[in-house]
Amino acid sequence: MAGLQACPLAVSCFQYMSCYEFCERISRIQHHRELARLFFLHLHEGHVNLAGVDFILTPEIIAQATGIPNVREIWNKRKILDTVHFEPFVQPPFMRHLAGVFPFRFLWSQYAPMMRLIMLYFTCEGRFSQAYSYHIRLLMHFTRVRMMNILVFFYQNIGRMVSVMQRKSPAQQYRSLCHYGLIQLVVLHQLAQQGISWEEFISREFFTAPPQPHP
Repeated sequence: MAGLQACPLAVSCFQYMSCYEFCERISRIQHHRELARLFFLHLHEGHVNLAGVDFILTPEIIAQATGIPNVREIWNKRKILDTVHFEPFVQPPFMRHLAGVFPFRFLWSQYAPMMRLIMLYFTCEGRFSQAYSYHIRLLMHFTRVRMMNILVFFYQNIGRMVSVMQRKSPAQQYRSLCHYGLIQLVVLHQLAQQGISWEEFISREFFTAPPQPHP
């Protein structure tokens, strides 16, 4: 949280969009990567059973687990942004060099710290040297230029990741993992609803057995 607290712009923007508490909770979690891997591996049409417990993944469930409101425009990550939307955030000399992926240094310096935090908490790819058009769309959201539904963004992002992960070997799956903090919040929320403690659930043999190739 130190990086977030050191960026007043991000603190203000995340608080306004009801996302600051989500970041706090993600920061406090001791991430369990195997839980996330198994969740993604077995997720099918928004349902997954882990160690005998049923879980659901929908934007509504993510809203309940994170406290982020399920509102605003639904925006597809693959939708192309018009160049005009980049202008407030990208330095003018670099505008003519823009593509779907561009170097992080193209951004105005005042937006760079918040963009890194968006990448850390909301897109979670772990790449900070380059930015994509969807990062600009998220920057537009948090600076209130054009707001979007963050929960649907999470849900669609997870859906794409699941389709890729389920075709990979266990070693490749670990390298592709992201959003494991978010998944843990979703799991904790539904465990509480079912009266199951985290300690009892995560100690089940299902999570300690050696990884097996997915059929």
